[in-house]
Amino acid sequence: MKRIFISILVLTSIVSYSQDNHFSQFNLTPLNMDASNTGKDGDWRAIINYKDQWRSITNPFKTFGLSIERSYSKTNKLDHFWGFGLAVFNDKAGDLNLGTFEMDLSAAYHVKIAKDQYLSSGVQVGFGQRSIDMTNAQYDNQYDGTGFDPTMASNENIVSESYTYPDISAGVSYSMGMGNRGVNVRSNNGFDNYMINTGVGLHHIVPVEFSFNGVKEDKLGLRMVYHAWGNIPLISTKLAIQPSGFFSLQNKANELNMGAMFRYNLVEQSKYTGWVKGVAVSVGGFYRNKDSFIASSFVEIGSWGLGVSYDVNTSGLAGGRGGLEVALRFQTPNPFGYRGTGRF
Repeated sequence: MKRIFISILVLTSIVSYSQDNHFSQFNLTPLNMDASNTGKDGDWRAIINYKDQWRSITNPFKTFGLSIERSYSKTNKLDHFWGFGLAVFNDKAGDLNLGTFEMDLSAAYHVKIAKDQYLSSGVQVGFGQRSIDMTNAQYDNQYDGTGFDPTMASNENIVSESYTYPDISAGVSYSMGMGNRGVNVRSNNGFDNYMINTGVGLHHIVPVEFSFNGVKEDKLGLRMVYHAWGNIPLISTKLAIQPSGFFSLQNKANELNMGAMFRYNLVEQSKYTGWVKGVAVSVGGFYRNKDSFIASSFVEIGSWGLGVSYDVNTSGLAGGRGGLEVALRFQTPNPFGYRGTGRF
């Protein structure tokens, strides 16, 4: 059964329309969601993502991501500013190490359109590579009736085990931070504000045809991602509710992922010296439609943040098992006490 599952998985990846990979902690993959998010959150932001999925079924799917962003403005008024970033993604799946590697440079421009409101647009340009390792491949033609014979001809035509393609993406988004409307006015939390960030990202604007066997019948098509994130502080408490979600369309597939985090501010950062770092803990859950429930947590200490989540599969494929995901974020200035610019 394991061999059958692997064969179906690989054939689906090669023969059918290709789909992008994704992380469950999508709020910690801003450049993967939308190019216009580049440089929106702080002066510097760096995030490392790692996911280990379906370890109990076959060789685990291992996914790694890295993004670095920098915002730039000639003035301190932040009426308009630039964001620049680099994103790297690498994924390995199954016994045949079906791999995806992507590297993109991004740039975004953010314009203040009203008090605490920004309109952003961005573009990403880079390349991707798909690869496969046929060393461990086994075919029906190599079974002689009693067992597997690797010396027998497979009669399969694999022209190349890798191919490279150009990658272009773009996006536009709207951000609003309402400022301290008399809520916890003495705090230095940074999340006492009502905030929202919503937009749409367009990925693989130039469709790419590809094939491992030389017959270009497969296509990496346009992916549209509609995303939204909000912060709702509860009056006279240290708690904020942060609903978020996205909906994506690519080729004949779609994905809906939505839920919320509940953020509690444990320690306030010292308002004037900054010697005491802010500490906050967030817990919540998300549901990926017809696929899995995601239990998620996030701990923040000053500029550092650590996210841990686990996918509980609901489709029956893995018997309730899913994947562990870890994300590490560094951001400066840190989110505690950082408010009023619309950058979050």
